[in-house]
Amino acid sequence: MATRLSEDDLSCPICGKIFQQPVVLFCRHRFCKPCLESSWSGGGTCECPLCLQPSSGGELMVNATLEKTCESFLKEQRRNNPFACKEHGETLTLFCLEDLQPTCAACKSSASHKGHRLYSLEEASQDCKAELKSALKPLQEKLKAFKKVKLTYDQTADHIKIQAEHTERQIREEFEALHQFLLDEEAARLSELKQEETQKKQTITGKINDMENEITLITNTIRGIEKEMSSQDIPFLQNYKDTIKRTWRVPQDPEMISGSLVDVAKHLGSLKFKVWEKMKNIIQYTPVTLDPNTAASCFQLSQDLTLLQCSTQAFKLPDNPERFDVSAEMLGYEGFCSGKHSWDVEVKNNTYWVIGVASESVKRKGKNILTPAQGFWTIRLRNGEYKACSAPWSPLSMSREPDVVRVVLDMDRCKVTFYDPRERTPLFTFTDIITPRALPYFCSACKEHPLRVLPESLSITVGY
Repeated sequence: MATRLSEDDLSCPICGKIFQQPVVLFCRHRFCKPCLESSWSGGGTCECPLCLQPSSGGELMVNATLEKTCESFLKEQRRNNPFACKEHGETLTLFCLEDLQPTCAACKSSASHKGHRLYSLEEASQDCKAELKSALKPLQEKLKAFKKVKLTYDQTADHIKIQAEHTERQIREEFEALHQFLLDEEAARLSELKQEETQKKQTITGKINDMENEITLITNTIRGIEKEMSSQDIPFLQNYKDTIKRTWRVPQDPEMISGSLVDVAKHLGSLKFKVWEKMKNIIQYTPVTLDPNTAASCFQLSQDLTLLQCSTQAFKLPDNPERFDVSAEMLGYEGFCSGKHSWDVEVKNNTYWVIGVASESVKRKGKNILTPAQGFWTIRLRNGEYKACSAPWSPLSMSREPDVVRVVLDMDRCKVTFYDPRERTPLFTFTDIITPRALPYFCSACKEHPLRVLPESLSITVGY
């Protein structure tokens, strides 16, 4: 069995590295050919560097068998040592700046790294770690940003579930009220029909009984007269006076009374329309609906989305792009691109409010400056002062404090006017509404009294 050679057996005594182009001298000592030639280059006698025995100075022959053994050893060493140079099998001690790869000392003189800048692994490791630390900062910031947005998405997913459940419950309650109204209306109309049927049946039954009595009376009279007529002459004539008197009573001609049938047209005529017309008494319509997805976290809204109340606590809401995050602000759901629109807002007893319209593109994050230049056309009450949020702010024209403010938006004429419905003179008018789409705007910091969008009265008009 062949003896397995160790690294010491295959190392050059001069350079201490695995043989490169190994040669064997007469004394059996082995060296790298380049190392031996360098040792003999001084011009002295050619002798073994270890035992000093003279050696031939002729051409040094590379031992092919030993060279293959060294190559095999290096290959095996490279496979088993992850920190060894793949080319030379030596321990990695340098770092190449051009290739950005660790190298061994032998690589320094190889053609593949000619002219490259090489320096120690320790320095390279420190410099590269410092560079990576700087390079990591943007990624770490991105990671924080992604985690923050993911958290918002997680909150949004939970909020969507809550919204859907709440909305479903509200829809069911609204339709239950409509169903109950229809059931009650159906029962009332069926009861009315039943009452009419009973009444008219009673009337007809009474008439039938009267007819039957008359028929019986007339029949008996006819039979009695016919019987007298069949009598002998003397008895017949003796009773004739009484008999003829019986014919003098002639009842009036029988006739049908009008209105005896069920008034089908009254019950079925335009039935759906009449029910719909009556339904307006239980239906409330507001021209503007509050948009909860834009509301700041301090707002509490009514279920029908017509009332907003500034609360003392902040509610846990997702920070979606549409939501105002600093001030107590929110928008209406309906947006207007053209035409004339109006809505009434009850401000009674509220001590801090701002109402009007805002451009759909207004900033939702951070503090807003409520001026037309920033996309806001509003009036406000603050510290007991009523002003229009113009630039500069202007006092409102009023004779008394309003309980309700009417907002009249005319997109075709690019203006919005504010009124006290009790007065004819406007409180203020903006004439520079320049935006593709305007939405109702609300702000309230009063925690005692809400703002309320008032319903409009409903009317049903039939066109001809």
